[in-house]
Amino acid sequence: MKLIYRNEIDLEKWDALVRSKSGAAVFSLSSYLDAVAENWCVFVDEKYSKGIAVPFTVRLGVKICYTPKFITYLEWFGAQKSDFSEVTTCLKVHFPQGFFSILSASDSNSSDQFVCQVIPLKPDVVYNSQANRMFSKFDKANLKLEYLQEEKTILEIIRKELPAKVASLDAKALDSLGVLLAELKKEGLLKTLAVTENGEIVGGLFLVDFNESVLYLKGAFTKESKKNGAMYGAMKFFIENTRNEQKIVDFGGSRVEGVKRFNLNLGGVDRMYSYYEWNHAPIWFNVLKSIKNLLKGKK
Repeated sequence: MKLIYRNEIDLEKWDALVRSKSGAAVFSLSSYLDAVAENWCVFVDEKYSKGIAVPFTVRLGVKICYTPKFITYLEWFGAQKSDFSEVTTCLKVHFPQGFFSILSASDSNSSDQFVCQVIPLKPDVVYNSQANRMFSKFDKANLKLEYLQEEKTILEIIRKELPAKVASLDAKALDSLGVLLAELKKEGLLKTLAVTENGEIVGGLFLVDFNESVLYLKGAFTKESKKNGAMYGAMKFFIENTRNEQKIVDFGGSRVEGVKRFNLNLGGVDRMYSYYEWNHAPIWFNVLKSIKNLLKGKK
């Protein structure tokens, strides 16, 4: 196996490998990585029968392996591995610093364990009392749900409503989201579920229909429509449509406790993944980084 950088990857073979895995997430597709990663490569065998995608960035000449925004985790594809140490050893050789999330890695002693939420095909979904109260509000409001080709309006609502609540959604991340939506639409993977009031869009969800699951990528609503249950109504519609199609509901990933609680209210169950962090960068690099973070904190 070897590390192959983006300009030398056989994209057709790589995407075929990703699509061949039952239940694989969309995060490892080449078009998805092109949209959200600063750079990426693959650790793969000669026949592209097994491997993993590796996003990375470069700061002051130091290569850093990382998990980009809008990606929960990366996955190992192909033959099962009883020991994941070959992958992590390779990454640490090529990337002095790393912040990397991987689904179903086996060497849990050297990683932290995090969870995201999904709704599997069975058993039936059970909503909690808070969710049911918000569903009732939505049913009484003058709000409608429909799939529309109107990404721009919903993206503008996201730009207006979310940055103050989600610190990681800065201008750069939002620009990346716009690029990603365009790419997903071109690939035929994007579903835009809009909530309208008197014909005007007041919010919506961006969903990614890939393989055996539908991913909730991002969404937002105006303050008034949210009070009337728009978020809950849209999520219920998304969940029930996805389950009718016999697909897994994927809420995406967030380490924010409130988001996790929201997903669990809607019947989500935890899916575990591994997070690896290492730092073998030169001392001068870590010193400069510390100074930069200190200056940021003073602003």
